[in-house]
Amino acid sequence: MTVEEAIERVEGLLAWGRLTRVQEIVFRGAWEGKTYAEMAKNHQYDIGYLKDTGSDLWRALSEALGEKVTKNNLSGVLKRIPQRKETLDIAHPCQDWGDAPDVPVFFGRTEELETLENWIIRDRCRCVAIIGMRGIGKTQLSIKLGLGGIGKTDLSLKLAQGIQENFEFVIWRSLLNAPPLADLLADLIKVLSRQQQTNLPEVISERISYLIQYLKAHRCLLILDNAETLLQAGDSMGRYRADYEDYGQLLKQIGAVSHQSCLLLTSREKLHELILMDGPHRPVRSLVLQGLDLTAGQQVLNELGSFIATEEDWQELIQLYNGNPLALQLAGKHILEVFFGSVSDFLKEGKIVFYDLQELLAWHFQRLPAVCKEVLYWLAINREPISLAELRDDLLPSTAQAALPATLGVLQRKIPLEQTGNRFTLQPVLLEYVTDQLVACTVEEMLSQRYDLLRNYALIKAQVKEYVRQAQIRLILQPVIDNLELALGNCYQIQLHLQKLLDKLKIEALADSGYGPGNILNILRQIQADFSNYDFSGLTICQAYLQNIQLQNVNFSNCHFSKSIFTQAFGGMLAVDFSPDGRTIVSGNTNSEVHLWQVVDQQRLLTLKGHTNWIRRVVFSPNGQLLASASEDATVKIWQLQTGQCLYTLSEHTASVYAVVFNWDGSLLASCGSDSVVRIWSVSEGKCQKVLSGHNAPLMAVHFSPDGQQIASAGFDNQIKIWDIETGSCLYTLTDHENWVGAANFSSNGAMLVSASCDGTVRIWDTQTYQCLKVLRGHTGWVWRAIWSRDDRLIASCSTDETVRIWEVETGACLHTLKGHNYQVWGVAFSPDNQILASASEDQTIRLWQVSNGKCIARIQGYTNWIKAVAFSPNDHLLASGHKDGTLRIWDRTSGECLREFNGYADGLPAVAFHPHAEIIAAASQDSTIKLWHLQTGECIQTFIGHSDEVWGLCFSPDGQVLASSSYDRTIKLWDLNLRECHQTLEGHADRISAITFHPEGNLLASGSDDCTIRLWDLQAYRCINVMEGHTARIGPIAFNPEGNLLVSPSLDQTLKVWDILTGECLHTLQGHSSWVMAASFSPDGHTVASASCDQAVKIWEVETGRCLQTLRGHSNWIWSVAFSQDGLLLASASEDETIRLWDLGSGRCLRILKAKRPYEGMNITGATGLSPAQIAMLRELGAV
Repeated sequence: MTVEEAIERVEGLLAWGRLTRVQEIVFRGAWEGKTYAEMAKNHQYDIGYLKDTGSDLWRALSEALGEKVTKNNLSGVLKRIPQRKETLDIAHPCQDWGDAPDVPVFFGRTEELETLENWIIRDRCRCVAIIGMRGIGKTQLSIKLGLGGIGKTDLSLKLAQGIQENFEFVIWRSLLNAPPLADLLADLIKVLSRQQQTNLPEVISERISYLIQYLKAHRCLLILDNAETLLQAGDSMGRYRADYEDYGQLLKQIGAVSHQSCLLLTSREKLHELILMDGPHRPVRSLVLQGLDLTAGQQVLNELGSFIATEEDWQELIQLYNGNPLALQLAGKHILEVFFGSVSDFLKEGKIVFYDLQELLAWHFQRLPAVCKEVLYWLAINREPISLAELRDDLLPSTAQAALPATLGVLQRKIPLEQTGNRFTLQPVLLEYVTDQLVACTVEEMLSQRYDLLRNYALIKAQVKEYVRQAQIRLILQPVIDNLELALGNCYQIQLHLQKLLDKLKIEALADSGYGPGNILNILRQIQADFSNYDFSGLTICQAYLQNIQLQNVNFSNCHFSKSIFTQAFGGMLAVDFSPDGRTIVSGNTNSEVHLWQVVDQQRLLTLKGHTNWIRRVVFSPNGQLLASASEDATVKIWQLQTGQCLYTLSEHTASVYAVVFNWDGSLLASCGSDSVVRIWSVSEGKCQKVLSGHNAPLMAVHFSPDGQQIASAGFDNQIKIWDIETGSCLYTLTDHENWVGAANFSSNGAMLVSASCDGTVRIWDTQTYQCLKVLRGHTGWVWRAIWSRDDRLIASCSTDETVRIWEVETGACLHTLKGHNYQVWGVAFSPDNQILASASEDQTIRLWQVSNGKCIARIQGYTNWIKAVAFSPNDHLLASGHKDGTLRIWDRTSGECLREFNGYADGLPAVAFHPHAEIIAAASQDSTIKLWHLQTGECIQTFIGHSDEVWGLCFSPDGQVLASSSYDRTIKLWDLNLRECHQTLEGHADRISAITFHPEGNLLASGSDDCTIRLWDLQAYRCINVMEGHTARIGPIAFNPEGNLLVSPSLDQTLKVWDILTGECLHTLQGHSSWVMAASFSPDGHTVASASCDQAVKIWEVETGRCLQTLRGHSNWIWSVAFSQDGLLLASASEDETIRLWDLGSGRCLRILKAKRPYEGMNITGATGLSPAQIAMLRELGAV
């Protein structure tokens, strides 16, 4: 077998198909027996990067072939494997019609259907476009009945439904809301991979390559409807709107590259790539639709009602509108209402000739009563079908609300509204026309300093499904801004113009400002304006989306707030649960608080305070009257929801409590945690009735069987135990998982158990035999939780890979991979009706997902600005801190003033380091980048990109020539500061590397990892010379003493260890913290060590004896980092509570507390109405006054 044959075979085996350039370099090198060093030298790639690529490639091949593949056995394995036959398997076709409309009635188009079927089936065209009739649609109309209503959408659906049996996959998607290509590709690949391919590259060209490989491997029919929304309005060359040019790249690839699938496009205009590639004998073809013939046109009209017409009348009417179906419908409704169905009378007295559909729509729109236009505008704003009650709620208080049913009746007689059950919307062509009218008229009014539309309509709605709001921003709010910018020149001028409009509103319409101020806020938010000192006092703030913005010193005094969304004051979300009636959800977070939220509008109802550490689990009682919470403060609390009072604090656990659950009738409660036991409590008495012992490590999960006879427990010992509640004996021990087990839950019928593990799997067990029935694979990180839907048909799981997955129990198939969180997801919960899934993430959000389609329908955004890194400058004058908001802050040590803020990161900063000699500081981010900043100028002088995961360790060499970084990607990189590039990658750890430090002489580097080891690296030979073992959990930031003969290491095993560098012997194990130890640092004289812990304490230890000298308390949350000043007089500690504390080591006193400004600092809400007590308390937590 040649290398070319081997590559061809491999590309046929891998899900993504074609090898990337780097993968091919590694493959060819391995085939030829070359070392990674030789490959790196020949191709000028970093050796670590090539090793990472090879490791991923061998892992993928191992999974594809069912046996272990390595660099060394590659050739032998491939030669043994028989060639895989290429067959088209349509035994299990996949059809995903998305939101495709029904086509119950279809008239004519027989010839067109036959042509298209021949092109797609017989000629196997790669791309076919259905283009609307000539001269119709100068604006961006995206229509259901086709281009200008010509029927292209109906035709594409009818065609697809007729030929679907010829395809393995059929996928229909509308481009009506102009989705970004990255989102569309992710959606298509998710379906084509049957939910398996979810970790996609960010680069568009690579995503397109993935799609092409699926189109090669499978026979697929992709239908993209309304492609004209991607194009510039009125551009005859079919050029794209700004930010949509990458769609052209997709079309080029699909049209030019050989594959066995077909892309079917519908569009009003021919896209630029189609103009270049189209031809009658080419694999890319276009069909231009003409109007309906006499028979089909007459059938369209007869569907509307009874007409009186001769054959000649029919012919004249249909020719008058060129057989355009939508034009005929509009005319037909007009004839029925005004001429009582007489086509002849219409032709004699009322016929109107229009040159295009735009004029026809304008004629009908302008003749509608004002109340009808008002309803049409709201139907366009809502973007999807809404009920009468929802529509009434949108209308401002007026006679329009009372007259709404009559108004809808008038509208249905005049234009074709679409109705689904009791919900209404517009046909796509009308939706886009009315949207354009709203945008154009709003801009015209605003430029004239008028505000009628701005006051009467919300350009976006804060309280709406997440994906709908994104469409409103993209298709309404942003076009308004674009037109204002075109007229006014720039965003600053828009800001000035809005200020004048705001002043005018306050003078002329203070009591009746409607949606105006909310719209102004939303526009200012979208253009990223500086809100400082804006005055909205006395106005109504309605439908304002105020999450993730700074509103410092904004005046909202005496405002009335309605339907607005604020940033919430909470940290990382760790737990979530639905109430039994599905109306509320409860969450537990890293701020030690329990919050209750209203599902319908995501408003906070109640905050329960009392815990003093992270809350790991929250759960409603079966009757919904009680709530139980489990915390790392070693307690369980039982709350009465009606009063918000804590009934009992259960405090017999001796360490962190990670799980709590009620039994079926709410009479018992079970809890477990770091003390490795399960406790069973009487809820009515708040007393422990039984303790189950048998695990030999901390526990993370506990659950009652539905019949109340058994309990399942699981944890850090990789085991699941099944207990008999009455006897307390262990009935079964399940040992199939290979890492920590975070969940073990019985199904509601008791027949099965689901478990989730840090080995990356979810397992389903038979509770009769406790044999494993299925292993669900797909997550790429640790899996924390797995739960059943209430009907036991689905399982939801969440993971450190930032995703939630929904699995079908019967088949084991992953139905949806929910992406949107940007940090690990700790908790999930199904609503009682199984329609909604809630997820809680450490990214400070709760997301609500629609289970049926996997779309995010709501997001509750929290705010906390943890500080995970702190460091003194070499001259001791400055202090640097790394924050959750992605900002590096520089503080004056003496005054405590924040001198400078460095921004430019996409995520939080867990590591900072001052250069030992120059005016330079480095900060590393969870976005996997490292930046160097000049302290005086504030300039970013270098960005280092090379790590593939979060960077948590950072330090300069003593001579200042090298910067070392460590990452969750399990590598250490050494960056040459003169060459500004990575000159070495060190590998060896088996897990994430969160800590590194240089030896004082610069010849050694030490690293600490989640694999529980410390490695010493020789920086001359770039090899590991010692591995120090002894810790039993993750190791945090480590430090050498000034002499370089000792090393201190903190660990999540609640200890610190002091090591002899020469012998590798552990000299002392320092015990005293009651929770994880996060960081440690030597004093400048080397006599003491400071440690930081999740128990919210800093401890000072004597190195020689291992004795604890001092305990410093004051922080109210985890402490992530400690640093001594160079003179040894001060200690700085950085915490999850958003503060830095400066401690005087002589007295143990806290001298100063440093805290960054909160997002609502100084925001005036005096006299504000419409806010609940919980909302007011939350705003004040974020700085409002």
